[in-house]
Amino acid sequence: MKFVQQLNPSDSKLAASLADFVPAEVYDIHTHPYHPDHFGPQAWPFLREFGTQGCAEHRAALQRYMPSATIHGLYFGMPHPTANRPAINAWLADEVRTRGTALSRGLLLVAPGDNREEVAAALRSGRFCGIKVYHCYSGRPDTMNALVEEFAPEWMWEILHEVRGVLLLHIVRDGAIDDDANQQSLRRLCRAYPKMTLILAHIARSFNYRNARHGLGAVADLENAVVDTSAICESEAFRAALRILGPRRVLWGSDFAVSELRGRCVTTGRLFFWLHPELIRADYQAPSTTDITLVGIESLLCLREACEDSGLTQGDIEDIFRRNALRVLAPHLPSSARS
Repeated sequence: MKFVQQLNPSDSKLAASLADFVPAEVYDIHTHPYHPDHFGPQAWPFLREFGTQGCAEHRAALQRYMPSATIHGLYFGMPHPTANRPAINAWLADEVRTRGTALSRGLLLVAPGDNREEVAAALRSGRFCGIKVYHCYSGRPDTMNALVEEFAPEWMWEILHEVRGVLLLHIVRDGAIDDDANQQSLRRLCRAYPKMTLILAHIARSFNYRNARHGLGAVADLENAVVDTSAICESEAFRAALRILGPRRVLWGSDFAVSELRGRCVTTGRLFFWLHPELIRADYQAPSTTDITLVGIESLLCLREACEDSGLTQGDIEDIFRRNALRVLAPHLPSSARS
């Protein structure tokens, strides 16, 4: 896969169609800054030749196809087995402070084996407003089958409840939100720790839209659980989230830098498949594989279709793109920013 730094005419035409949909000010609730010094040489090959991708690079990339003069971000490090997490967290805190907007905030990249008191101190300091976890730190060989508690143990939820922080969670297991074990864990933990907010990444990992249709009802009554839209490229997943959770519990996210790859994710049976130009056989290719647009553009197009199909108002759209994020992050923002 290739990190795209320049739009082609097809991208630009699609981007122009979003001009009357995307607001002038947005809050990106899901974005990964990147510094090559923080990873092993084989990590993130699609980014290594492009150097550091921080807050300013994030905004510039999105503004190529979004008509938003102001882009705030909730930033967190890219999880990887080779990642130097202490270095990532230190760099990210400084990056957000010096190059983010006044409302941008950061999450602490944490693993189950971390020192609980050190994590609590970092969150109480105000440098971070919550935690980012990932299944690769679960400590089991088949990490894609990890239970929630294996990479987001209860002590993290306890700290977040204390500081009114957020947990950005990418659940795994084949059924994602339609998995019984995931549902049981999320229901128990959200009820036990109501002062924290759970952000379920990728519409609760509904890259297969059927998982959203069948599974989101399990968290519909959990007021401290919301979903983000990052990298979802199926309109039906968005429609399901809007129908089951409502527009005040759906938060727009880009998944930068994944958003800058060409491709999309498609549902197939009970699973999903990432379709990138580099994976298409030569004899299956369209006249030009560059006509496959960016993940970020594709996701916005699908979100727009779902909003139109669901009869959303301009106020609902403002909620999705900005106001919901401000409400979720309100304990960590100036009172003037709270909506």
